[in-house]
Amino acid sequence: MQKQSIGQTNDEFNSKFIRFLLLADYFAELKKGSRNWLLHTRYVRGEHAMCMELVDVLQKETNHTHRYAYFIMGAVLADAGRLQEAVDKFHSCIRLQPQDPEPLKQVAKCLYRQGRFQLALEAYLEADKLSKHPDPEIYCALAECACHVMGPGGSGVEWARAAQGAGGGERAAALLARLLLAAGDVPSALAAYDHALATHACGADTLAAAGALSLRAGDPRRAFQLLGEALSQQPTQHAAALALAAMLLQHKDVDAALARLKAALSAHPTCVAGHSNLGLALLMKKKFVAALTCLSRAANLAPLSARAAHNLGLALLASRRAASAFCRLACAAALHPTRSHTVLLIGIALERLGDGRADAAYNRAVELSPTDPLVRLNLAGRHARVGRLADALKETRVVAQLLEQAPDAQLSSSLATLINALSQADPKLQDQFSGNKGDEDKEDFQGPETLQPDEV
Repeated sequence: MQKQSIGQTNDEFNSKFIRFLLLADYFAELKKGSRNWLLHTRYVRGEHAMCMELVDVLQKETNHTHRYAYFIMGAVLADAGRLQEAVDKFHSCIRLQPQDPEPLKQVAKCLYRQGRFQLALEAYLEADKLSKHPDPEIYCALAECACHVMGPGGSGVEWARAAQGAGGGERAAALLARLLLAAGDVPSALAAYDHALATHACGADTLAAAGALSLRAGDPRRAFQLLGEALSQQPTQHAAALALAAMLLQHKDVDAALARLKAALSAHPTCVAGHSNLGLALLMKKKFVAALTCLSRAANLAPLSARAAHNLGLALLASRRAASAFCRLACAAALHPTRSHTVLLIGIALERLGDGRADAAYNRAVELSPTDPLVRLNLAGRHARVGRLADALKETRVVAQLLEQAPDAQLSSSLATLINALSQADPKLQDQFSGNKGDEDKEDFQGPETLQPDEV
């Protein structure tokens, strides 16, 4: 009896000890899992140093098998720009659980940030295979990768449509519109933006992009409405402020445009377009020193921008600094050789400097844009100023034909001024020009008695 009781006691002790070990393992696992929320909270708060300390503790406790710790470590390294190390940590997650698509998506994001778009595309395709449900985030990323690998349009647009159909919301709709615009399909891009605005509560960036595209498509009323909504949501949205300022400048409302541009630059002080447009607005108000300051800042911020150099050269030319203007315009022409207006301004600068190469610059501008009435009108003025009246008369006829196809009140007034000056220089020329014109047309070409150099 005593032996039996002793045996029973040992069995009970062993069973209790096993239960204790199982409970210890259970609480240990519970303890390991319970700190995932703390790891996530520290990462979201940006407490990366404390986050990495907790990661080390969890990895030591689990003998480097804590999958979520690897995931957070990779996210922290990716935020710090250490992309290749982050990829290694995410690969550790994949080895621990190969069927989880989230680490593979993070690997693809790191590859995309490294500029390895083909590998990123393949990683996203593999993540799409592992995903159990249609993931609009993966489809949007596939569209962006396909755009980089295969160019705009094609499969990128198809992936964007798939993301929109999978419930991608505003991001998918805006991405589809951007890809269509990059492919040159402006009507479809406008339709995509309209669909996005009608079905989603879009943010300021999407509203600004839609407004800028509407302005480009020739719908200023719609553009003004969308840009106003974007600025009401986010007053510092610089893209909307720049587009609205451009509209105000077209309508000669310089003061309102200046207010918008200053607001945009207060939010983004290094915006090249903002400084350039502000300089042009100040130039319209005849504030030459302030305009040159803004345009010089734009040129310094973007030394390889042909547009910034062109605008600075224009301001220097308006300030009667022809030599400095020629240097800036020459830089702009070197960066963008086929821009006719830059070559035209070079011709004007050379003419003011008394350089004989001015005629070559004028002729080159005409070769680049033979149907531009502004360029042809300036060439006619050049012929008139150097005494080539017959050539000037020939150019005025070409300009008159171009203005019949695309009327412009300001150019028509300048053409009338030039013809009046030519008729005063040689009355016979007025008879030659009016050979195919009636009396009513003759009255339209009345202007000042004299033509100042470079007035056209």
